[in-house]
Amino acid sequence: MKQQQLPRSGTEPKARSARWIFCISLAALAGLLLLAAALTVEHWLDLVPSFQRAMQDLFSRGALMAMGLVIALIAFGFLFQRSLAKSVRQGPPAEAALKAGDRLLLIVFAAFVLGIAGTGYLLNNDLRTAFRDERMSQQVGIARLKAQQIDQWVAERAIDLGFLVTSLKGLPLEQIQQTPELRQIVELVLYQVLIGNPERREIMLFSADGQLLAEAGGAPGHKDHDRVEDLVRDAARDGKLKIGPPVLDSDTPPSPSMAFAQPFDVGTTPPRKFVVVLMVDPAVDLFRKIQAWPTDSARSEILLVRQDGDEAVYLIPPRFWDRPIPPEGVRLPLSTPNLMATAAIRDGDGTREGLDYWGKRVIAASRSATAVPWIVIAKSDEEEVMAPVDRRSQKIALVFGATILVAGFLVWSLWKRQREEAHDLAVRNLRFVHAVQDMFIVIDSKDRILETNEAAQKAVGYGAEELRGKDARILRAPDRTDEDDRRAMVEDTAGRQVAFRTVVRRKDGSTFPAEVRISTFELEGQTYRQAMGVDISDRVRLEQDVLRLARVKRSLQAATSILLRARSEAEIFDQICAALVEFGDYRMVAVAVPSDDPAERIRFPSVAGHDDGFLAQVKIVLKAQPVDSGPPLMAIKTGAVQVNQDFDSNPATLLMREEALRRGYRSSIALPLRRRDAVVAALSIYAAQPQAFDAEEVQLLSALADDISYALCRLASPPAAKD
Repeated sequence: MKQQQLPRSGTEPKARSARWIFCISLAALAGLLLLAAALTVEHWLDLVPSFQRAMQDLFSRGALMAMGLVIALIAFGFLFQRSLAKSVRQGPPAEAALKAGDRLLLIVFAAFVLGIAGTGYLLNNDLRTAFRDERMSQQVGIARLKAQQIDQWVAERAIDLGFLVTSLKGLPLEQIQQTPELRQIVELVLYQVLIGNPERREIMLFSADGQLLAEAGGAPGHKDHDRVEDLVRDAARDGKLKIGPPVLDSDTPPSPSMAFAQPFDVGTTPPRKFVVVLMVDPAVDLFRKIQAWPTDSARSEILLVRQDGDEAVYLIPPRFWDRPIPPEGVRLPLSTPNLMATAAIRDGDGTREGLDYWGKRVIAASRSATAVPWIVIAKSDEEEVMAPVDRRSQKIALVFGATILVAGFLVWSLWKRQREEAHDLAVRNLRFVHAVQDMFIVIDSKDRILETNEAAQKAVGYGAEELRGKDARILRAPDRTDEDDRRAMVEDTAGRQVAFRTVVRRKDGSTFPAEVRISTFELEGQTYRQAMGVDISDRVRLEQDVLRLARVKRSLQAATSILLRARSEAEIFDQICAALVEFGDYRMVAVAVPSDDPAERIRFPSVAGHDDGFLAQVKIVLKAQPVDSGPPLMAIKTGAVQVNQDFDSNPATLLMREEALRRGYRSSIALPLRRRDAVVAALSIYAAQPQAFDAEEVQLLSALADDISYALCRLASPPAAKD
């Protein structure tokens, strides 16, 4: 039978530059859309709890309108090309039709430019508003935290006085003026309260009428008892704790002191009332804690103010105060305009914006303490706060400008495509088959191969003559033949196309994944199919790597949440193992720690996943060895990460190879866990695939091990001593 040949075209088809411009424009638009989405949420992705806010920004009205406009423009491009192809098949378009198409393209482009500019403004405004609200909520949280620290500090001082009062009630204080020995005992008790605490400056015992009975501490010649007499009488009269305002002393530099007056009765008949007064320096501990800003910020500060008549008194000198501080401290009239302290005193708790004492615009939140009449103001320089979103706004503006530019290229490509299609109705891409880099095969109606290009021949390992006339099924994997035939035959109508992924078989029997696009066309009364294929082996491997790393990152996100909430070492180990198995899709995860029994060497307090007795076998094998061996023990011993990429070929795992393979373990990694500078455990992870731990995954898991080590150090650290 005579070999059928593909008919030749009498003319060479023109280059379709407009099609490439259109595709490139589509890719650029998609890339810009993704870039705009990334810029929209880049601030929130640093914090896992802010994921919901990031999604709100991503799907805000401006973002949705921008995405809608881009998608609408892309859809218009496809519909325009489809209608253009249909009109071309019906014959050359008239000049009037071409001009109508030109007007339509111009109107669409103008509407897109106006729409994208308006949505860009809305998107930027929404992002700035959301960012400002987020920072305002942070300021509120900081102010609330500092106010709680003040209340806690006052409560601790009251508790200290309560313990002292309990001690003093056991003494016959009504005889203190007549008994010098009793006075010495009382002063000794008072001194014990001052010992070891630099914050406590002096402690005094008064009678109800303000007479000083005993004292401990204080500088020579001090007069602190003179300025607390009114406070003593008020406490004795009201029968409850009284707290005096901070007062600056005459030292250089001056330091503040506060008086806590606690009344109590001695059980005589009738009971006598006494008042114990504790003088403390809040600058030693409290003010230092209050001034500490919880994040890295060059122009943020905490102000602590109170009202004294018609003045705002700054209990802590402002950080950016550029004038000499008078002996009585920084005091500003409440009538001072644009003063945050004035607004906080006048309006109470809340958030506000405006100028501050150093003439800069700031955003601030104020919170009143409960125990004392102080107001905490957490404020930040507006320029510093909004700098990230300002930079992001500039980037988004550039992206939207680039989007308009790319849209112009896309519309121009449609105009050019219209002109090219009107000019060229000849047979397409028959003579440049060998010039394309993708696989190209032409098949007749009987599934016989008529023509191939060099890329196809090289990919499948056949020569051109070997392929010509052969059944196309020789290139299909046996398990995909029926499915591929069904896909091709469903769209086997002239002018229709179908794209799908399949597996292509080479001459030597090996296979590779390919993405194939099949189109049908008619030529001189015959129906042909044109198949364009691309070897996507690298893409498939990349997709698999991306999915694998995505699972690892999901497990790391879950681990981060666990470490923030965990309250014990056992809770950390158990939940980390479970999270890695659930989200990381690992075969098994265990924590190994050295055993207290030297003969046992190692134990596993936490295990998750498919164990099936494997760890018990590990303990038995290690117990029989004369020296430490195995990845977990070596990780603990050396403090280095131990990576085993394949149990089947790694000689270091020979002792446990059979047990591991029987349970589906193909690779493993052991990561040392430290508490301070000592390695105390190893996180052992077992995967079902060989070569599962590449450099990037090892880096991610090592970072997780560091986070766990930090959490172990935090749990091991003793709580800060209370004053």
